[in-house]
Amino acid sequence: MTSPFAIKTSITRATVSILCLYFTLLPLGASATGLAHDMSVSVLAESGEIVVEDTVRVDRKQTVFEFVLNAGYVVRAENGTLHTIATSEDGLRTAYRVTLQTATDVLKLHYRGKPRFSERTSLGGMPQGIVSGDGVYLDASSSWYPLFGIDFDALNMAVKLPDGWQSVSIGRRTEDAGRVSWSTDRPHDDLYLIAGRFIRHARQHGDIELSVWLLEDDPVLAERYLALMGDYIDHYSRLIGDYPYAKFAVVENHWQTGFGMPSFTLLGSQVLRLPFIPYTSLPHEILHNWWGNGVWVDYGSGNWSEGLTAYLADHWMQERQGKAEQYRLKALQRYSNFAAAGHDLPLLAFTSRHNDASQSIGYSKSLMVFHMLRNELGDTAFIEGLRRLWQERRFSRVGFEQALRTIIGSDERLATRYLAWLQRTGAPRLRVEAVESQPQADGYHLSITISQEQDAPFDLVLPIAVTLEGQPLAEVLQARVKLAQQTLEFDLPHRPLRVDIDPAYDVLRLLDASEQPPALNRLFGGTAWLVLPGAAPAGIRDAWMQMARQWQTRYPGLRTVDDREAATLDPKADRLILGWDNTALTDANALFARDDQALKSREADIDGESFAADTSSIVLVSSSRDGVTTGFIGADTPDAIAMLTRKLPHYGSYGRLVFDNASGIAKVKDALTPTHPALSRQLGTTPTPLRLPPRGEMSAD
Repeated sequence: MTSPFAIKTSITRATVSILCLYFTLLPLGASATGLAHDMSVSVLAESGEIVVEDTVRVDRKQTVFEFVLNAGYVVRAENGTLHTIATSEDGLRTAYRVTLQTATDVLKLHYRGKPRFSERTSLGGMPQGIVSGDGVYLDASSSWYPLFGIDFDALNMAVKLPDGWQSVSIGRRTEDAGRVSWSTDRPHDDLYLIAGRFIRHARQHGDIELSVWLLEDDPVLAERYLALMGDYIDHYSRLIGDYPYAKFAVVENHWQTGFGMPSFTLLGSQVLRLPFIPYTSLPHEILHNWWGNGVWVDYGSGNWSEGLTAYLADHWMQERQGKAEQYRLKALQRYSNFAAAGHDLPLLAFTSRHNDASQSIGYSKSLMVFHMLRNELGDTAFIEGLRRLWQERRFSRVGFEQALRTIIGSDERLATRYLAWLQRTGAPRLRVEAVESQPQADGYHLSITISQEQDAPFDLVLPIAVTLEGQPLAEVLQARVKLAQQTLEFDLPHRPLRVDIDPAYDVLRLLDASEQPPALNRLFGGTAWLVLPGAAPAGIRDAWMQMARQWQTRYPGLRTVDDREAATLDPKADRLILGWDNTALTDANALFARDDQALKSREADIDGESFAADTSSIVLVSSSRDGVTTGFIGADTPDAIAMLTRKLPHYGSYGRLVFDNASGIAKVKDALTPTHPALSRQLGTTPTPLRLPPRGEMSAD
């Protein structure tokens, strides 16, 4: 007999795929929709109970209904005989069958009780669900409402709450005689209920209600978000298609999350107040209303939504400031460092982010594929493809290949080429084998031999910047490369002085060690030694040991060694020297010397300013011509070390940092440039600088 837990129920994005329960249910109809809920929900917060009356309407009459519901409820079917089919092994959910004498398209359910939740938590330590005096969080992962194995396409939900509480859910908010209802006629694959002592700030933006829900009132903070939401929604509406929901809300969460649900985002209280979030996470979460919440993800066929959202939100925000090249470099750094450590996956296998390595695949690697596709199609065709994906696929589940093919359109050869980028692990590792320039009758002939050093070549369009004599800006040529070694030929009107392969980081590839800026990610992503100060005072040494233990959980490639044994390490081993009193610093000190930087005894000089150990914490990273990376962290107290333990994993793309010990504020935050790029060649007698032509941002205007 088939197990009643064999088919996956809907997985909420907010809990990052923590539902591992499977049910076999009789299908309610031939379509993916045709199911509506008309609900009355009462929250008894102090007792942890939920009381629900749910009238379920379907698109055809039948005598049998099957559904899954949280096992903490007592359930009654008003118009049929209720039978228990099975309860899940963890005791959290029960499958039911309702049998009726006469076929009907309406099922009336009453259920009441304390929902049972898994003890597992998601990002930020957020529980699977909660009903308490502190607040309510419910979504489909706990089956708090009946799951029928299909999505629902209409909802009306009246919510009764304790005095002083407010609720947030999907759909449009209406209030009548103090009772709030939420309604929608859009298809949904999840039903959320969030409630607590919120203070609501709202305004209209055309037909869309914008709102901010705070646990602690802050009108200035609310206004900061409200002032930006409408512009972001308008931008993406012009780019992709009309915004699909009646509202967009920013909702404060007790746990430090950044989740995007249909028509709202759930941001942790600390996250919400970070000054950069309105310009980074906010457009990202708004865009998820198109990608992920509007066009749904078929997780079994690859999560394309995060990469496309990161590209059109995070990358776009940097592009409009003229910083897209640096953003792509950081993306390639993350991917190169973590992929090089053996953590790579095909994009078709990515489902969700659960650590830095998976983030480097599902976000960094993925967005670079979309960037290459945009460059090859051109902005006009790429935008047409985005609109086609929205118009043809909204409110349906789409895998990575389907999304890519829809954006590309009818060009089957191009789709086949790009499919390889989804199916394969890895990326090109490029090498310049030879560059030759010869005069000819009407100019110069340039030949460049490129090799791909990975197991099998990729098929890609490679940008090549050639700086010509007498021209202030380089000319960017495009060459298709698809062999393990390939010679490219160009006829040029003037003498070439410099050649740069992919100088703006437009191609998904593994960065050569020589072109990677010295940065903490070089140490976090691979195998590196944390060199501990053996003679440090007990409190200081304990703090360094605590840093090592916490980081090793997040970065398993890190190992520890005492400074008295550091001399025995392989000279080519990457290392991070901890502490001003570390004896390994004596031999490494000269590595950190630059024209704008010097490391002295308990002091660092950076850009003409001195930072002393008693007031500042210092982080410096250096890379040799051979790609060996050495880092130094100077901190003087256990509190300063603890502060760096928390902060530095979020500063992985930086190679020089100075934090104020009293406030924790970063006073210096530099992404240093590489000093020995292997994919550049100087052809003239004197060094020639690279100046690339400017680019504009992608826009539908």
